[in-house]
Amino acid sequence: MISVLADFEKRVEEINIYFLLLENIEEKDAVLYFPSKRTHKYQPHNVELIKILKANLFLLLYNLSESSIKQSLVEIYEQITDQQLKYEDVIDEIKKIWIDEKHNNFKNKGTDNIFKVINNLAEEIIEIKFDSEKIISGNIDGRKIKEFSIKHGFSSNVHKNAKDGVKLHQVKTQRNNLAHGNTSFAECGRNYTISDLREVKHQVIIYLKRILKNIEKYLDNKKYAI
Repeated sequence: MISVLADFEKRVEEINIYFLLLENIEEKDAVLYFPSKRTHKYQPHNVELIKILKANLFLLLYNLSESSIKQSLVEIYEQITDQQLKYEDVIDEIKKIWIDEKHNNFKNKGTDNIFKVINNLAEEIIEIKFDSEKIISGNIDGRKIKEFSIKHGFSSNVHKNAKDGVKLHQVKTQRNNLAHGNTSFAECGRNYTISDLREVKHQVIIYLKRILKNIEKYLDNKKYAI
């Protein structure tokens, strides 16, 4: 998880840099200075531009969310696979994932084949892969992360200030609206003040950081094994 957490912090820094620029540009007397041009100053306090820049923050926050969760789940699957654990050595949550991945066509097998599988199940080596396209694909929010925590057995408990990641649903919704062309950037950005966005940014970051720490603890303590 070291690389996952390092990448998370790098992306958070990118978001903070962007947000600082957004705050400064919104200042009434803000100017951009171009020393090589005849006209050295440009007044960026354009209402439509600021709306667009506000909306873009949702893309940055969603990118942080999906990347962090995807990398973390890949880390879980890879560590479990690398451990070469048997079916009987892992927790029930991982057993269910294994059955779903390798034996999801039980209904198409005859009784004799099902009998053989059940008898050999305990000795099977767990080798699982995370299909991010199938499982994530623009669908990360607090509720989805809660589902992941239940499915894999890691904690979803976070600090009360994170409010269970409720703002992440807002981020996902706005990101998908922008990505699918359901709303323009200006239409999205006009509904948020800098204060609103600061709150969204803060809550999403502390929520995700706590979830990543929970996953790190889960992996360090091998909570996936009995």
